[in-house]
Amino acid sequence: MTVLKLNGLTQNKPENYQIDPKYSILVLNLMPTKADTEEQISKLFAELDTPVALTFLYPKSHIWKHGNQAELAYRYATLDSIRQQYFDGLIVTGAPVEKLDFEDVDYWDEFLEIQDWSRRHTVSQLFTCWGAQAALYADFQIPKVNVTRKIFGVYDNQVSNTSLPRNFLMPQSRYSKVETKAVKDVPELQILADNDQTGPFFLEARKYHSIYVMGHPEYKANTLVDEYYRDLNKHQAINKPTNISLTDPIPTYTRWHHSSLNLYHNWLNQIQEEKNNYEQRQLQI
Repeated sequence: MTVLKLNGLTQNKPENYQIDPKYSILVLNLMPTKADTEEQISKLFAELDTPVALTFLYPKSHIWKHGNQAELAYRYATLDSIRQQYFDGLIVTGAPVEKLDFEDVDYWDEFLEIQDWSRRHTVSQLFTCWGAQAALYADFQIPKVNVTRKIFGVYDNQVSNTSLPRNFLMPQSRYSKVETKAVKDVPELQILADNDQTGPFFLEARKYHSIYVMGHPEYKANTLVDEYYRDLNKHQAINKPTNISLTDPIPTYTRWHHSSLNLYHNWLNQIQEEKNNYEQRQLQI
């Protein structure tokens, strides 16, 4: 066990607290299935074999409609409770609100406050799916563009200017995207991976030490399949997920899981590099 979950709905048992974590990661978990997301993110970090401590955060201005709000308030941190703390990294998950204008999301103001706080209290930030679109809008006023057909499946992404492997795969599930032209108009942003079908996928802003990923690196093998049948049962218009078998998702999962591990590994390396640079600057003062 290399992951110490300091709180959350799936918090470690007492015997696991002997872990000596190398990195402290704060996770703003905006997903409706919070316990599943905790386990998915924890599993990725556990496979890296680098000890990390995870603290799960939620926006107190939002009422969780998919579980017990009182238990969430008890199990999760809020910004007020950790405001004076410092973390190595912040992960912001996706959220099922991409059809709404950002300002219409009930926790939008709190999201902006958390993001601003993170600039001074974390070394680096990793934004995923809606979290990435929201951060790009907040940081650079890049609008999201709603799409008529859900971007749903696993997509190859053309990678450049990064140490990530070629043909970088990542599962996608969203009703919006950002336009390449809007991103290229921002000199502080660099597109590291792009896709003709889905738009820019993987971006970096070195100015903020932030990474923006339009997919879900944490997804398990069956997550897209389960989402497909969930939408069918709700009689929602949904196409089969692209580039993944409904009956045998494992081969595709194996490939995107490798990409996800590379993403997390590289992100931790960037955090370590930033910490080393900071220590070096302090020695020169």
